[in-house]
This record gives sequence, structure tokens and C-alpha cells, in this order.
Amino acid sequence: MKRRITFLVSPYEDDEAPEDPLRLSEDALEIKGLKAIREDHFTLTFDELPQFVKDVVEQTQKLHVRFDNGGNTENDWLGPFESRLPLGVHIFAVPLKESKMTNLCSFISKYADIPCSSIEANFISRGQLKQFYAPDVDVLSNILKPLANKICGPSKKACKDKVLALRTATSLDLNYDSASNILDVNAIWMSPHGSKGKGESWDLQIKPGAPGDRVEVGVFTSGGKSPSEEELSLRGKLAVVGRDDELKPVHFSFASRHHFRRGEMHIPEYSKPTAGLHPKVEVSLSTTEDPPADGCTLNAYFTVPQPFFVDPYQLEDDKLMKSYGIKKVKAVEGETDLEAPVWAMSKWGAIVLVELEIEHHFRIWKKIRHHLKFTLPFHLRYMPTHPEKHKDTAILPAPAIFWACPSEQWSRMSKNPFDRRMLGYEEYFPEETYFYHLPPRFRDATLSRWSLDVPILNSVDSQLIEWGTMGIVVLGFLWVFGAILTSFLGFGRKKVEEHQKKE
Repeated sequence: MKRRITFLVSPYEDDEAPEDPLRLSEDALEIKGLKAIREDHFTLTFDELPQFVKDVVEQTQKLHVRFDNGGNTENDWLGPFESRLPLGVHIFAVPLKESKMTNLCSFISKYADIPCSSIEANFISRGQLKQFYAPDVDVLSNILKPLANKICGPSKKACKDKVLALRTATSLDLNYDSASNILDVNAIWMSPHGSKGKGESWDLQIKPGAPGDRVEVGVFTSGGKSPSEEELSLRGKLAVVGRDDELKPVHFSFASRHHFRRGEMHIPEYSKPTAGLHPKVEVSLSTTEDPPADGCTLNAYFTVPQPFFVDPYQLEDDKLMKSYGIKKVKAVEGETDLEAPVWAMSKWGAIVLVELEIEHHFRIWKKIRHHLKFTLPFHLRYMPTHPEKHKDTAILPAPAIFWACPSEQWSRMSKNPFDRRMLGYEEYFPEETYFYHLPPRFRDATLSRWSLDVPILNSVDSQLIEWGTMGIVVLGFLWVFGAILTSFLGFGRKKVEEHQKKE
């Protein structure tokens, strides 16, 4: 197993990558008081994988699992770790030949405790690609405990602690490709305790886990301004623990697919009033500068889990969309049934990718300084009844908002040691594209999501309503029947009386 540990120090805290916190010995690297973003990258061959993981990946041609904890990113500089996704767990899988990927579905049901009867029933299809999503930030914690026992065994506490430490990661990626038979695992922490420990320092000792393991550790900061907008530059110290006698100075540049635009943010919220089962999401962007380059478009990528859905016919109304600040709807994939309730749907939801109208905004902004705003209309499905509640909570994650720009160095991006692919939206853009991300900032929330109370029918009340309705129907029937019977009997007596008078 190969392991690469990277610490990224903000250039606004220290001009140089710090050396004092680092102590390299013959078999370990000791770190004390280091404030930095941390990335752990593991590379495992197929033979090194546990059997239950082999059972899953051997049915896939490609498998990508993405987790994001949805915490607000307060760092001014993230270096190569700029890309973000809507919070929760994202799974992208391409089946191997005609495989149904039944082991992947069983894994989701058993360890994530998310119902999955089959890939066809629960994943949405985007050509060969199958996509699954769950907006649950606790699913990673829930899945790691049983996995730690299965991977490490009941008695290996140190091994379990390492696995369980992933629960505090800001993001976690797993990537498998059948062509190479290699599983890559990437975990990123913005601080030692995730989003709950901002401003804390790293204090740890790094050693190889086994005699044959290779552990490479680097501590970097910004290497200064790069010659191109598409490039990033890093400088710092690097060592292979247990093999190198000293930390070696390095300075390198690379073309990066993902970047960050400082000074821009989006603040999503529901439009008021929320219009019952037809809420609208309004996003405000503090976009004050021109696009990063010529030909750039500003885009918003939504993952839309049940019970939310979009009306594709409504999104085809160009005049309406332009009034909402949307120039073009680029993609709507997944469940868009307009009538079905939640309990009739088996798939998780849908994705929506839109291009925002920016030309009008920049013309107005030069005269009146205001935020760019756009709105996307949503709808809610009827939710199941409950014996104790009259409302339930629906969660909609904030979108990923980014500039997509034409790239001149796209062929060099794959050489980026921190490159991140398969985020759900790249396939809708040419391969010659790089991205500038706008991180979400919420006024009164710690997670990048909206919560909306949705009225539901109380099952106890519904029984009373059913019995009451039935009683009213019965009483109405008896009243009508009685009126008919009375009328009939009265009509009969009148006929007899008329006959007697004639006689």
C-alpha cells in the first residue's frame, strides 16, 4: 500500500512553509502545532483489498464514491482542494459488461442502511453511468463503524481508530478502475476535527504501517503567482518516512482542473412565502468581477432528492427561466414524474444543471451595485402519513456553483497529483474545460442545505377522518333512503284514498 500525506499551509498565515513543527527521525515524522489542511491519499492494488470490497468492485468497470460533509469553507486559500459537491454521498458506477452490480446494492443496504433493491430500481441512469445520491451527512459515520470491525477485526484497536478517523473528514473519495485494478482513497480535513475544530493544530506522529508500506509526507504553501490562470504553484518540504534522512525542499507547478474565486459566494434560501408544495429556491451571488476568462459560463448544479422534484415542462419555458435569471437549462436527469407520491418512487431523485444569465447582470451592476440572483422552481411530492406528526422535514442540498472556462492546458491536467474527476457535471462540458468554484456561505446555518417543513397527513387523524366520512356517507344514505321511502309510502296512501272516493 502506498500512502501520501499532504499538509497545505495558508500563505496568509506564514510566508514560508513551517519547518519548526516537523521532526524527521529514522522511522517517523513528528508534527506539532501545524495549522493546515490535510489530505491522505491511499493507493491499494486489487490483491490488497478486503474480500467484501473485491466482491463490489469486480462487478464494476469504474466506481467513484464521493462524500462531502457540507460544512461552510472558511479558508481563504485551498490550493488544489477547491472542488466541492452538494453535501452527502454520491455514487457513480459503470457496470462491467452486463453486470447488474448486485453486490454494490447489497453493500449500500447492509452498511449504509439505505434501501437498495437493485441498481435499476434505485439508481438513475445517465447512459452507461449509474448514479446514486443520499443527502445524509451522518451516513459516513454510520457505515465506518461496521466496516472498521470487518476490515480490522475485533482486537486491532489502532487499525479501527484509523478507519474511524475518517468520520471527521471534510470530504472522502474512493475511485476504482478495472483497467488498472487499483483503488484510490482520498480524505481531506480542513482541521484536525473536521468543521468542528476550526483553527486547531495538527499534533501527530507518522510511521509506515507495515515494513513494505511507502509513506510520503509533504508540507506545502503557495509557490507564488503562476504564469497561467490554469496553473497552481506549490513550494515546501517533502520526505519519504523511514527512507529519507531529511526533508527535501521542493517547488513545482501543475495545470489544475479546479480553482477558487475569492470574494464570491452564494447564499441560497427559499423565496418567501414558500408556497406550500411549490417552493422556489433563490440564490444570491456576490459576483462583482468579470468572468475569469473569455468564453466562461456561470453554472449551478443541483442534486434533487425526494420528496423534491422539478417540472421539466416548466423548465422548457425560456421566457419564464430568463425571468428567473436562468439563461439555459443544460440537463435534467432522473425522476420527473409529476403525479407520483413519494411512496410510489424507488429512485433517489434527479439532477439539474443550469447556465445562469450574467450579461444583463454585469450591465446593471456597473450602474447599480447589487448581487446576481437567480431562482429555480421546485415541487414537493405527497409524503407518507405518520401516527404522531403533522409535518415532516425535507432536505435540499445547496447547489455547486462554478464558472466553466475553455482550457488551453487541459491535456496536462491529468498530471496534477491532486486531480479530482467525476463530480457529476463535467460530462456536460467539453473535455477542454477548467472550473472556478464559488463556495456556499449561509447566514444562519453550519451546513450547506435547506430544511423545509412539509405538511403531511397524521395517520390517527386520517382514521378519524375516514370513520367520520364513512359516518356522514351512511347518514346521508339513510336520509335519502328514508326520504324516498316516505315519499313512496305517502304516494301509495294517496292513491288508495282517491280510489275509495270514486267508489
